[in-house]
Amino acid sequence: MQRVDKVKKLLDRGELDSVLIQRYGQEHLEEQKLRYAEAVDFFGKTYGWDRKINIYCVPYSVLLAGDGADVSIATDMDALLLAADSGVNVSRLRIKNYTGEDNIDLYQHGPYTSEYPLTAGVMRGIQQAFLHFKYDIYGADIYLVADTVPGSGLDEAAHMAMSLAYVYNDMFNDGKLTPSQISKAVQWALANYVLTDSYATDTYSSLTGESLTGDFTNADAEVVAPIQPDMQDCRMYTVNINTTAVDLPEEEVDGRLDAFMAKLGNDVDRMSEKEFYEILSAMEEPDCEAALFLMDYFTQENFAGIYAVNAVDGIGSPTVEQTVESRGETVGGAIKWHNKIYHPYWMTLCCVSGDAQEAFEKAMDHLFGENHTSKLSFAKQPAAKVIG
Repeated sequence: MQRVDKVKKLLDRGELDSVLIQRYGQEHLEEQKLRYAEAVDFFGKTYGWDRKINIYCVPYSVLLAGDGADVSIATDMDALLLAADSGVNVSRLRIKNYTGEDNIDLYQHGPYTSEYPLTAGVMRGIQQAFLHFKYDIYGADIYLVADTVPGSGLDEAAHMAMSLAYVYNDMFNDGKLTPSQISKAVQWALANYVLTDSYATDTYSSLTGESLTGDFTNADAEVVAPIQPDMQDCRMYTVNINTTAVDLPEEEVDGRLDAFMAKLGNDVDRMSEKEFYEILSAMEEPDCEAALFLMDYFTQENFAGIYAVNAVDGIGSPTVEQTVESRGETVGGAIKWHNKIYHPYWMTLCCVSGDAQEAFEKAMDHLFGENHTSKLSFAKQPAAKVIG
């Protein structure tokens, strides 16, 4: 671990450039230096410049599931976590683009029903999972910088849970927990403290930085194997869609889609993906929510094709059942400290076929503005303690 003020000086003097280049490549050095510097500055001002920290990176992965084994594609987009030992039984968590702070005591066990939809439920769940499986766990102060990618294999709760588990494993277990142990802890935490199903293959994928197939036909002897995924000439993109809602309100779906498809001039299943984006890029005053709904249609079609050529015989990750009884009450007045979203910040994941990519990029510039679209590539590195 290094003092926060020292890490800030090293970043400012360029003495960590080689570390960031190795992680992200020369072409991304300046943007990552700014990202790291802003995170370190926030941590120092919030928790103290004299604190000793580690900085961790955890890649996102995209899970494809179907009738066979899971397929997970590790990407070059990652979450950044700055962590320091708190010296007490309480962990504190702050998140970029959120206000407030989660204060989670190891010995207030929960789960509390009021925390299910909140980041507090994720953090408490991981702490309790470590206690449940008898792994070492103490308190930590953590600052998380992450972009949520709806539709990815590791969505907000699962990727956050896995990232916290990775940090706790390194800080308090000397990194000894295996991917299988971390995966089981994550699934147990989400089943009991967030009430959501999760998968194992994408956890493995983010930890190793590899694209994988995961066959859990024999739950006691899972087979997780690296692959070089055949993307079928498709490309994954993230699009910053500002405050646009990812999901249409249910009561508005039919009417708005009918109106939107009337402007398109045809049903979406009767036109090619390229034709759809070409029409979209020239449309006056497009309904962005309706467009997103139909964009996801093409994305899921492309993902289905990618899954079909990469999956192997077998079955995917088994689900984990809730086994811990819920508590109706919350913890004192601590609910006021829980992280809350500061402003709507949405990013969507798209998968686009080869001949439609130019039209797609033009359409996204038209809908959401220039420089809001980024190409996702395969991960270059596994989850790692980058600085510490």
